[in-house]
Amino acid sequence: MIVLAAGIFFSSRELQRLPDGKLHVYFLDVGQGDGALIVTPSGKQIVIDGGPAEGAMLSELSNHLPFFDRSIDMLVLSHPHLDHLFAFPDILRRYRVGRILMTGEQAALPRYQEFLGLIREQRIPILLADPDKDIDFGDGVTLDIVWPQPDLFGKTSDGNNTSVMLRILTGSGIVFFSGDAEKEEEIAALASGADMRATVLKVAHHGSKTSSETGFLLAVRPSLGIISAGKKNKFGHPNAVILDRFEALGVPLKVTSVEGMIEVRY
Repeated sequence: MIVLAAGIFFSSRELQRLPDGKLHVYFLDVGQGDGALIVTPSGKQIVIDGGPAEGAMLSELSNHLPFFDRSIDMLVLSHPHLDHLFAFPDILRRYRVGRILMTGEQAALPRYQEFLGLIREQRIPILLADPDKDIDFGDGVTLDIVWPQPDLFGKTSDGNNTSVMLRILTGSGIVFFSGDAEKEEEIAALASGADMRATVLKVAHHGSKTSSETGFLLAVRPSLGIISAGKKNKFGHPNAVILDRFEALGVPLKVTSVEGMIEVRY
């Protein structure tokens, strides 16, 4: 156990008996994609994104959820790209999911259509991302939607720049999830006047050079950046430009391709 900043701890492989009155954020080692599990102080479970086809999302979840627990309170899909949603149909078949937060935008991907079909079949409530509607989990944890605006339902876009950007708020710190947001969306979010500050930033787009502009990072002011990327991936993530940018700002980085699963705890 290593103390990274005030109130924040890191662990590469640690199983906890939960709930334990703390917020646990697991940045899962799913390869070249995103997948995170949040367990709130009272034991509510939120999954943000579902990893790539070659990833290990289900096995990672089983490492951190009790074997007898087949329920997840909320799934969050940042945007409908395979490296963020591939495991979601499998998750819906294995777990009882309470509700799903997403933009509702259209995508022709068969895996996404399979996911939508299971949502309809299981009659799972959908919440459309809306910066005016925070989600209070009732135990000191709030999900604050930063961007985008709630007008994407049924529309088609490139996906990355309509990623759900959100903050997990606690009294001890804030974790910012940015999906695959690129410069265009970062500028739009900044222009909205939203509070961007966070203690921990899940770095957008696996550390791509098209994201994490200096102005955005100065607004967030993180004490730690987390990058989810696969080992020896063909995209060269994380990009050296981004590594240098964080170093210049004095913000340490942890990368799942190097560290494996990364846990932040408050």
